[in-house]
Order: sequence, then C-alpha cells, then structure tokens
Amino acid sequence: MDESLLSISEVARRAGIATSALRYYERCSLIPEGVKVAGRRHYPPAVLHRLSVIKICQRIGFSLAEISDLLQGNGVSGGVWRNIASTRRSQVERKIAALNELLRLIDQTLDCDCRTLCDCPHMRPDGPFAAGPPKDSQDDDCCALDSWPSQVAGL
Repeated sequence: MDESLLSISEVARRAGIATSALRYYERCSLIPEGVKVAGRRHYPPAVLHRLSVIKICQRIGFSLAEISDLLQGNGVSGGVWRNIASTRRSQVERKIAALNELLRLIDQTLDCDCRTLCDCPHMRPDGPFAAGPPKDSQDDDCCALDSWPSQVAGL
C-alpha cells in the first residue's frame, strides 16, 4: 500500500465530515474515486484541499451541482469563476439589505406604544403595512413606524 494514501476514516476526521459524505462526493464526481486497499477506500492527501474548497463553496451558498461545475471547470475557465462568485456576492448583499430592513421594522415595532399589535393602526388591513411601503406620511397618533421594508417579503 502507498504510505502517502489516507484511509477514508482519516480523511473524514481531518476534513470534519462523515465518511458517507466522502462516498457521496465520489458519486457526484466532486472528489476522485478512492483507491481500494483491502476493500477500503484510500485517498491522496491532496483530497483534503479539494474538500476544503467544497466546504467553503457550500458556506458561500453554492449548490453541489454548482460546486461540481466550478471544480470540473465547466464554463469557468479563464477566471469566469470570479464572475460567478461576484454574482453570489451581489445576492448576499441584497439579502443583507433585506435583513437590515427587517431588523429596522422589528426595532420600530418594539418601540410601538400601542397596547397590542391588533390596536396599531399601521397593522390594519387598510393600514400602511398591508398596502406596502408608506407614502412619506407620519401618523402622530401611533408609534414612530416610519418605513416599511420593501424587500422583506423576499426572504
């Protein structure tokens, strides 16, 4: 046996993933097929770098199919992967903006002096929240809810 090969359990331990994930990644062609030694899979140490790339791409939000394309080089030669990552970054920025609007709405709701949310005129079916973003109007007989997040519904 090649002494530089790592057993499937050693790769799983070092990569922090289950051995079943390694077998699944093989089936999806994300990692090369392990070398069978005495009926057990073994991998070259370089597989750890590839698994790290897969983990990071998953954290970024890429699907396994997208990761496969990135790793296989399908349509991503010449740095096109940077365009794909840039597009993903823009998507994350939009989600962050929507979440920030949601936080602002929550904070404004927490500042509401109405006895219950059902008492709040902003919450009525004909109120500004039901209609969508308010039209620069202030309702002084209620809480200081001054805007409605336009992208919250997309979360």
